[in-house]
Amino acid sequence: MDSPQSSNHKYPGFLTIDVEDYYHILGVSGTPPVQHWDKLNSRVELGMQKYFELLEQKNIKATLFFLGYIASKHPQLVRKAVELGHEIASHGMYHQQIGILGQKAFYRDALDSRKLLEDISGKQLRGWRSPGFSIGKDTPWFFDTLSEAGYSYDSSITPYNKSHRMLCGGSLRPEFISTQSGKILEFPITVIKIGQLRLSMFGGGYLRFFPYWLISLMKERVLSTYPLTIYIHPRELDPHHPQLEMNLKRRFMSYVNMDSVPAKLEMLLDATNYLTLGDYYDLLTTEKQQ
Repeated sequence: MDSPQSSNHKYPGFLTIDVEDYYHILGVSGTPPVQHWDKLNSRVELGMQKYFELLEQKNIKATLFFLGYIASKHPQLVRKAVELGHEIASHGMYHQQIGILGQKAFYRDALDSRKLLEDISGKQLRGWRSPGFSIGKDTPWFFDTLSEAGYSYDSSITPYNKSHRMLCGGSLRPEFISTQSGKILEFPITVIKIGQLRLSMFGGGYLRFFPYWLISLMKERVLSTYPLTIYIHPRELDPHHPQLEMNLKRRFMSYVNMDSVPAKLEMLLDATNYLTLGDYYDLLTTEKQQ
């Protein structure tokens, strides 16, 4: 049997939100060090409140990849998300790149963030997303270690990245990956294929850069073939947040077309039925047992 589909005969969508603050941008000189974070004015609640209102209006449940730091500082956000029926997952403790952490420190980070989020939410945590999608051929131990840390699914693969395809084959749809500790379901970030190209346009800077009409057209192509995974951040519904110092290229990538996000997001959310990643994981595992 193929993957579960929604009632309108299209594949479902997954809205995933990386719950981090405006200063959690990797690879730029203006990003403040961890020891300075507590001195900064947080904006994460502003963006998340807009998401909560929009998703309640649409009757959609999302998967929220919380930074452990944010959850610790704003536990009320975690509890409100649970109260509204959203799924809590981990984005690590301090938004650190996996390859730089190394295997032992990554295991500790994944374990600590899972336990923290479970304590705050009162729910079992099953999902992980790597900060900056920072996995690849230099982290061949990633899936084994993530499974050892108690996770059941991941959403860190960007199939346009050759290094990611080397790690897991580069499937465009959710697929199970075997590890020494069991199987992990990988939810790749959605890309579209145009000839030999694989392009992302359903999250982050790509969602902001590409025009509304093209995203609308391509989402139909995706939903006729495989599920649509969207990733987004609180700052993208808070366009007036402080901007970090960075070079012109990164500034463009980080801040272009902020005002275009609400309309594009509403269009995508109206396109199909949406599930949490955990709900889809349950559907697939139940299907495999039948």
